[in-house]
Amino acid sequence: MIGMLTALLLLGGQAATPAQAQDDQAKVDSVTITAPDQKTKAAPRWSERIEGIGWPFLGVGEDKGVITFAKTGKTPAGQPWQRVWVRHEFRTPQSEAGLSFRSERMAQDVDCQARSFRSLAVYRYPENNLKGAETAYAFEDRAWTKPEPGAFDESVVDAACMKPLAG
Repeated sequence: MIGMLTALLLLGGQAATPAQAQDDQAKVDSVTITAPDQKTKAAPRWSERIEGIGWPFLGVGEDKGVITFAKTGKTPAGQPWQRVWVRHEFRTPQSEAGLSFRSERMAQDVDCQARSFRSLAVYRYPENNLKGAETAYAFEDRAWTKPEPGAFDESVVDAACMKPLAG
């Protein structure tokens, strides 16, 4: 389901430059975002080959065919939104526009006040754990979107917008 949602979002995508992809990857920091309801789901057996590689765990897809990680990234000062990076690791190869991939990371902005998000770019890899030659795509439609209730995008917004408990 997540793969299908991602595929629909990418239908209007265009290739991004490799230099841009390297710059975006270098800007990722390691602040953890984890949806509270996802911590209790057991990881599928195939996940043994998946490495965290500095990405905090977010959840497992309902069909247990995808594992998701997410973390915040650099956000320009004074902006009301924050950058979030979402990583998907797929059990089986995914295919779109002639490209086969098992791993991807996606840059999104999340506006907690408006409870909306926009997708910026996706970087796909032929092997799990972000390994192999990167293929980058930019989203042409970068409009702010409210997530559908219960959809994966809602869990990303919820996780990104959680406030730490007062000590």
